[in-house]
Amino acid sequence: MFNWLRPIPAYVRARSQFKSSSVKLLDRAYIIANRALHMRGSNRRIVFSTGVVLLILVWATAIAPEPPARISVSSAELVRATTIGRASLIDLCLIERVDPNGRDAQGRTPLLIATSRQDWKTARRLIDAGALVDLADKKGFTPLMAAAMHGNVEMFHALLARSTNLRAGARSQDGRDLLGMALDGGSPEIIRIVTERLPAMPQWTTSTQRALHAALLAENKDQVRLLLGKHATPPTPEGKSVPLLAYAITMNDAPLFSALLSCGADPNTVLPTRCDKDFLALLQAKSLRSYVEEDKNFTVLMLAAGLGQENYLRALLDAGANRNRGSSRNKMSPLDIAAETGQWRCAQILLGSGPSPDQLRLEISLALQRVALVKNGVPIFRAPCSTGRQGYSTKRGQFVITNKERNHRSTIYKVDMPYFMRLSCLDFGMHAGYVPNYPASHGCIRLPSDTARRFFSEIPIGTLVTVQ
Repeated sequence: MFNWLRPIPAYVRARSQFKSSSVKLLDRAYIIANRALHMRGSNRRIVFSTGVVLLILVWATAIAPEPPARISVSSAELVRATTIGRASLIDLCLIERVDPNGRDAQGRTPLLIATSRQDWKTARRLIDAGALVDLADKKGFTPLMAAAMHGNVEMFHALLARSTNLRAGARSQDGRDLLGMALDGGSPEIIRIVTERLPAMPQWTTSTQRALHAALLAENKDQVRLLLGKHATPPTPEGKSVPLLAYAITMNDAPLFSALLSCGADPNTVLPTRCDKDFLALLQAKSLRSYVEEDKNFTVLMLAAGLGQENYLRALLDAGANRNRGSSRNKMSPLDIAAETGQWRCAQILLGSGPSPDQLRLEISLALQRVALVKNGVPIFRAPCSTGRQGYSTKRGQFVITNKERNHRSTIYKVDMPYFMRLSCLDFGMHAGYVPNYPASHGCIRLPSDTARRFFSEIPIGTLVTVQ
């Protein structure tokens, strides 16, 4: 107990190691008691130190800043970040797994915004993050359209691989479609891919007409063939109604004609009921123009025959054109058209026979009332004839024998015309009959019976007959 009358010296209270008293031998009981006293002091110091540490921790906790809360990022932020090209914010949105299919006021998704800005790196990341590639904005514009418009083949392939509804023929509100944008982008591969995926089309569009024109200029026959196969109707120049094949024949454009025909253009292509004025202006022969204007189902084979385009006529026949097909109103065949327009060479081609005039021909003189058989350029036989009298004059020109009839009877005059040989499908010909020394017929060329019989047997169909 503490003795107030006799205080304990300071060095005793502190148990200083510098105590100046002499060393005494301590017994066991004292040592043990002193050791227990020393342990009680050490425990107090440990408790005190622990309390201080706890106080420091409490103080540090009280004054330290709070840990950051988790940031909530919306899809609108990703749209905004893509619009302004904020890479760090895009990174944060993608790390936070923000929905990549949000939209702005125009209905544009981040993917559409990125492809429109040609930010291909961001577009690729958005695709990997699950962006839907077929989502269009309010105007119908899609990421595929943007990639096609900029001609980026790699991005187009990446988008196409994830597309579930390509809608190759769909148009945006401004009237453009995927093919038109691909043409603007100028990538042949993208143009081919889009063309392959076009649906069957009843009519040509502005874009498919542009694509055909570009393919023809580039002599890309595969693309021409592909485009022709996608349409049920023949191609026309932009803004025109007459088929391009008919223009090629009329304008004598051999490369265009060959390209179209070799790539699958229909050799039985029909002209429209109402043709373009500039097309009709190209037809110089009035007779041919009248048939084109007034008749229906007038084919390009008839057109080539009426124009005397022999090479085109042969090519069309080789491609499968029907030489026996007639027009609707006047029932005119290609042979009839060739005969009516005086294209005897085309008539021979359509007949499939006929000797060359240098080898064999007939010459009829109206003035002399004589007929001559010319072989290899030399007259080998002459005979009198009787042609049309006044008011029934025989037609002048070059004709071919288009058919023969041994016992023919005129449906107009109700008279027999033995060994009849019709000229160019017209309403006159050569036949046996009365032959005075002057014109006496209704327009036909009358021949003596033996001459008519000889010509009928020796002169083949297709032989040229010149009347002058």
